[in-house]
Amino acid sequence: MNNEIVNSVGNFQGEVVAKIENVSKLYKRTSKTQEVLAVDNVSFEVRAGEVLGLLGPNGAGKSTLIKMISGLAHPTSGHIEVMGHDIKKDRAAAMHRVGAVIESPDMYGNKSADWILKYYASLHDRESLENGNPQLQKIEKKADLDKARIKEVLELVGLINRKDSKFKTFSMGMKQRLGIAQALLNNPRFLILDEPANGLDPAGIREIRNLLKMLAKEKNMGILVSSHQLAEMQLMCDRVIIIDNGRLVKEVDIHHVEEQITKSERTYILITNDNEKAAQILKETFDIEAKITPASLIFETDIPTAKINKDLVLKDIEVSMLRPQEKNLEDFFLEVTKKDKYQIK
Repeated sequence: MNNEIVNSVGNFQGEVVAKIENVSKLYKRTSKTQEVLAVDNVSFEVRAGEVLGLLGPNGAGKSTLIKMISGLAHPTSGHIEVMGHDIKKDRAAAMHRVGAVIESPDMYGNKSADWILKYYASLHDRESLENGNPQLQKIEKKADLDKARIKEVLELVGLINRKDSKFKTFSMGMKQRLGIAQALLNNPRFLILDEPANGLDPAGIREIRNLLKMLAKEKNMGILVSSHQLAEMQLMCDRVIIIDNGRLVKEVDIHHVEEQITKSERTYILITNDNEKAAQILKETFDIEAKITPASLIFETDIPTAKINKDLVLKDIEVSMLRPQEKNLEDFFLEVTKKDKYQIK
């Protein structure tokens, strides 16, 4: 990793649940397609107790990376470890404590939530379902163990009262929560979610956010979330990584982004009828160095804006706008990837 990445990441000290090291994915040229390097030498870690956000514009390599980490695609080079097990050499052990929801959950529409989870529970061994829980270890029959564990995950995601309802009657938020319940059956240490808030209304988005933060903090899971919803990622995540053109271009603690946002409260945008003359006045009168853009001036200052505005007007400058430059994770993302806002979705 380069120095910029290391210096902008906080000291999150949780156990490493997933390690991605120098991973690349090359799709070779065919008769119909060109050769594409979808992921290029990407390295990062996911730690227990954190929600790590994966950001990037369309075509950046997010989906390919998610598929490789969840075992659905093989890296061309590099390696991926989950709980210390190499996903290629020891796939069964590596995936033993992984849960994943890739894209929107698509389950049996005419079956109940309880029936669906019974099917998935039947695919897991006793050890995964018990996870050292003394109460579950006392249960002799596997079918009864499945039933008890299903009750636990349905309560965890808030669907216990809808366990007998058919999947097709569920709202998008409820479908997402059932998908997460299915991913939690085997007590994963590492949870992978691709666009978990996609298509949800604000209430559904808040439910998913609160659920994931609870799982990270109370259940000590490491959670990797890929999403386009930057405002939501800012509320949900402890750290984010940004990839562009297949490469990891930034890894940053959310607190660092929030510090940048706080700092931006001293940054102002000024639009006048003569920006060059206004910039000269700012320099001569207030010793402010303003950056001149095609449409505005941008500058930092602790001087009251009313004083600046008054001085400009007295010197025949027509001020159209003078306001703080507000920043958020989207602005940070756009600066890193050098994208316009319409390109990020």
